[in-house]
Parts: sequence; structure tokens; C-alpha cells
Amino acid sequence: MRLQEPRWSRFAKAAVGEMAPAPSKSRLERLRRQAGDVRRRLAAAHADQADSEVRHRADIRLVPAVAAAWATAAVAIALPGTMALGWALVLGGGMLGCAGGFRLWRGSNWRSGQQQPAARPGKHHKQDARSSTPDNRATMLLAVCCVVAVLFAVGLRAWSSATSPLQQAVAERGSFTLTLEVGSVPRLMDSGNGPPRVVLDASVVQATGKGRTFTGRMPIRVVAADAWSGLQVGDTVATAGTIAPAAPQEAVSGFLHPSTEPLSVTAAKGGTQAAVAAIRNAWHSAVQQVWAPHSRDTAGLLPGMVMGDRSGMDSSLSDAMKTVGLTHLTAVSGANCTLVLASLMLALRSLRTPRLAAVAVSGAGLLGFVLLVGPDPSVLRAAVMGAIGAIAILGGRPKRVGALLSVSILVLLLADPWLAVDYAFILSVLATLGLHLVGRRCVGWLSVLLPLWLAQAVAIPLAAQLFCAPVIVLLQARLTPYTIPANMLAAPVVALVTTVGTFGMVAAAAFPPVGVLCAAVSGAGAWWVAVVARSMSALPASSLPWPEGAQGVILMALLNTTVLAGLFALVERQRVASIVARLRGHLPESSRRRFGFVAMVAFASSATLWWTAAVLQL
Repeated sequence: MRLQEPRWSRFAKAAVGEMAPAPSKSRLERLRRQAGDVRRRLAAAHADQADSEVRHRADIRLVPAVAAAWATAAVAIALPGTMALGWALVLGGGMLGCAGGFRLWRGSNWRSGQQQPAARPGKHHKQDARSSTPDNRATMLLAVCCVVAVLFAVGLRAWSSATSPLQQAVAERGSFTLTLEVGSVPRLMDSGNGPPRVVLDASVVQATGKGRTFTGRMPIRVVAADAWSGLQVGDTVATAGTIAPAAPQEAVSGFLHPSTEPLSVTAAKGGTQAAVAAIRNAWHSAVQQVWAPHSRDTAGLLPGMVMGDRSGMDSSLSDAMKTVGLTHLTAVSGANCTLVLASLMLALRSLRTPRLAAVAVSGAGLLGFVLLVGPDPSVLRAAVMGAIGAIAILGGRPKRVGALLSVSILVLLLADPWLAVDYAFILSVLATLGLHLVGRRCVGWLSVLLPLWLAQAVAIPLAAQLFCAPVIVLLQARLTPYTIPANMLAAPVVALVTTVGTFGMVAAAAFPPVGVLCAAVSGAGAWWVAVVARSMSALPASSLPWPEGAQGVILMALLNTTVLAGLFALVERQRVASIVARLRGHLPESSRRRFGFVAMVAFASSATLWWTAAVLQL
């Protein structure tokens, strides 16, 4: 039996240097490999954490470029003559000069740096690597480039107008015989108790007056009688009248009130417009066949929700939808384009279609949808916004919505700087921005109080309305308390009406029974929207007076901020309590006991002042 070595003996051997035998080479190699694996795992975990922080951080690199381009466009379109073109040339030349000087300066620094001894790698190595990464210079350079591009676009149009014989002749406000090319589908105007009138965009290609004939291309807006409602995009029509010059902020050069009905109408060359007209007429026939005998509201509303045609809507239904904030459902928006593109992509990917082919087919489908509803500027804008939204959702990167929204705004502003003062464009951007910034937060806050599906249904119209309401006040100085409930009730059927209705519109011309079936299914959703609009518009206090102008905008913004703050305080009680505790900690000891009373008095005074300014319209 082997005796156990006493503990004091082991201590003594260690003291005199009798150590254990050194590990073998294989054991050392194994330990090195394990240490290397640990280091790699730690580095990977650190990289994943840093990448996660970057993903959760808002991408605002394009915000300066968007702000600069938007502000420049709003100012440039009001500049007289070709001043914008001059500023573009000055800024462009200055930017090129600065770029050349910076390049020479960098080259001289690089040559002088070669003569200096190389720095030792150490703690400054990380700082040098960081300084070599892209910084704010790229952001500022992009902003300056966008400013120059916007100024150049506005100045080029002003120069073209100033040198065009056609526009110079028309500017004299004489009576001309005109040849027009229709650029948009005629839209019914809200003419009150007067006769129905339509508005459409067109281009003057020839004008004859005072014994002379002028040719060119001049964009105008036509306000005409109902006889002009049958025109299609691309048609050439003759008429007569006087063109009134438009304000600089308008995207067109003038307004025409024709003195005749459309004369000598010539359809657009090619079979595209004829096919589009046949498809639209077939869909109208299917809708009227199914719903005209049973519900006139549905028969007039369904074409508007599917392809933006409001010509058949009753004026009372139109007023009811305006009262409860549902008018946007009858205009082709980015949401319609997103639904069409996303439905096509999901259907093709479900059939195991390759990604590239699915993207190509879905893009062609979106292009066909734009042609069917009419390639108006507003529809093209909605297609761009909807396509980018669908890419963000289907691409699995909803965090990139902010960057994609910035890209879409830049593209549209560079293509048409007059969108900077277009209320439809502003509302579209604000609605998308509201969904991006507070949409998910509203879902999280409301899900504490409501079921998840109901919280999602409420959060979408709530976020969009909170951001759009201050601008809507400028268009309609009314407070509509039932806008959010009405949109919440209508939201579940919008996707059904858009997807099934679009498919039925395409199928109605080739397979009429399928078109009738789709009209029946999608019409049920349109019927529900009409019921919601008429029912909620008849409720008490459905439309209240509100101050106009800047005062109304400020008061509405304060109201919406209070709603968000109240929702936050109701749900995030612990965070609110910690914020209040921090505020109390900065107060003197004598004032801490009266903090709650003072806060209540301040809130009540602010609410009273807001109510007085809003209701009495001071």
C-alpha cells in the first residue's frame, strides 16, 4: 500500500525548486490552439455586438442631403428668371475648385509624409485606421452635389421657357387655336353645386394665333367641362382658348379653360393606350354589372379604390370620406403599389421562382399597374415610394427604411424639384416617416392595453395621422376626431380591395366571368368603406373648426406631441418615474415637496392656454 505524501513535503519540494516536469510539445500546441479559438470567438462576439449596435442605430447619413435638396428646391422655384441656373454654375464651379485644391493639398501632404519615418505601431494605430474611414466629408459633398443638381434642373427649365417662342407667344395672353397632347387621365373636380368639371395635365405642341403658328412643348393644366372626361393619356386634341400664366411654384407653365369641347381627337399611336382603355372599360362594366343594382356607393367607390377613378362617386359620399379622412383610399398611393409588388413577389417566390426572375416579373407587373391607372406624375411618385417600401420589407431589412426613404426623396426631387411644394408629396413623405419613426413604438405601447392584432390596426393610422395632421390643417382647417377610428375600421379591407380588384381589372377584358367574380369580392370591401364613411361622418362633432395658417399648424403639432407623450407615460410608467426622479434631484430641497403640485398647475395652465387658442381661434 502506497503511503500518501504529507502536505508539508510538497511545500518543501516547491520551496527548494523541485518543480513538476515541463509539458510536452503536443500539449503546448493543443493549449495554443485552444487559446486561439477563444480569441477568435471573443473577436467574433465583439464584432457581432458592434454590428448589432450599428444595425439598431438610425441611418441618418442621407438626411443632410435630403434637407439641402428640399430647401433648395423650395427656394429655387421662386427665383426669377434663370437665376437658379447661375447659382448652379457658381456653386458647381466652386465645388470643382475646392475639390482640385483639396486634391493638391492631399498630394503635398502625402509626399511630405513619405520623407518622415514610419510611426511605430501602437495605440495610435487604431486612431489612424479610424481617421481613414469615410467621415462627414462624403455626406457634405453629397449634399452640395444635390443642391447643384436641383439648381441646375430648375434653372434649365427657366432658361428653356425664356427661349421658347411658343411660351413667349402664349405669355402675351392672346386667344389661340391649340393642339394638345394629353398627359394624365382626367380627374373629377370638387365643383360644389356647379356643373361637373375635370382637370387634366397636357402639353401644348402647337399654337396658332395672330397669323402665326408656333410649335414646341409647353406643360399646362386644363380645367374643362365634363365632355373632356373621356380622353386618354397620349391622345392629341384640338381646342381654343387663352392660357393664363401659372405662379412660379406651380409645376406647369399655365392654366387653360378651353372654350370648346375636345375637337379632332386622335388616339395615341401604338396599341398600348387602346389596350389600357379596353381593360379599364371592361372593369367598369364588371363593377356596374355587379353593384349598380344594389349599391350605387360601391359602384362609384370601387373603381376609385382600385385605379383612382372617382368620376362615378356621389358627391355626398365624397364629402363623407373627406370628413373622416378616408379620401386617400381613392388615390393611387405608395401603399397600393407596395401591395401590388409585394403580392406578386410573394406569389412568385411561393412557386419557387428564382429571385432574379421574380424581381423582373414583379417589376413588369408594377409597370403594367402604373400604365393601367394612368402614368400621372403622382402615380409615378407613388410607384417609386411603393417599390422602395416593398424592397425594404421583402428584403428582410426594415431598419433600412429610413435610408431608402431618403433615396426615394432625393431621386424624386432631382427629377421634379416642384415636388418640394406639392402637398400630396409632402403628405406621402410624412406618412411614411411616421410609420418608420413611431409605428413600431406605437404597436409596442398599444399592445400593453389592447390585443396585438388590434394594436397593429390602430398604430398604423395613428402614426400616419400624427405626422400628417399639421400639414392637413393647411389644406382643410378642420379638426376631424374620427379620422383614426375610421382608418382603423377600413384598414382590414384595403389590401383585399387592392389585390383582388387589380387582378380582376386585368382579367375582366380577357375572362369576363373572372372579372365579375373579382368585382363581387373586392366590392364587398369597398361597400364596407362606404358604410364606415357615411356612418362616422354622421356622428356628432365629426368636423370641428380649427385655426388656419401657422397658428393651426403649431397647435395641431402640440396636440399630437401631447398624445404621443401621454401614450408613453401611460405605458412606460417606470421610465417616466425615473425621469421625474432625476428632475426632482436637480431641484432645491425646499422645492421637491411642491414638485407635483407645480407640475400639475403648469400642465393645467398649458392645456387651458392651448384650448383657448384652438377653440376661440385667437
